[in-house]
Amino acid sequence: MALARFILILLLIFFVIRLVTRFILKKYIKNMQNRYEDKKQQYYQKKEGDVTIKSSSKGDKKIDEDLGDYVDYEEVDDE
Repeated sequence: MALARFILILLLIFFVIRLVTRFILKKYIKNMQNRYEDKKQQYYQKKEGDVTIKSSSKGDKKIDEDLGDYVDYEEVDDE
């Protein structure tokens, strides 16, 4: 009888912990999701008058050697 009572109490504790943990994790995940969405919105939201410049390459331009020869351009006066 004592063994059955012990197992019953153990199962009851297990299910109570499981339910409480489920609610706590749902609330925690929802909170983290809201934080992420707020930070994402702040990042993409621009204030009026702000200027942002994003450059894709910071290195020098590379010229392919197979393009051909460089020809100087000179202006010719039309007279």
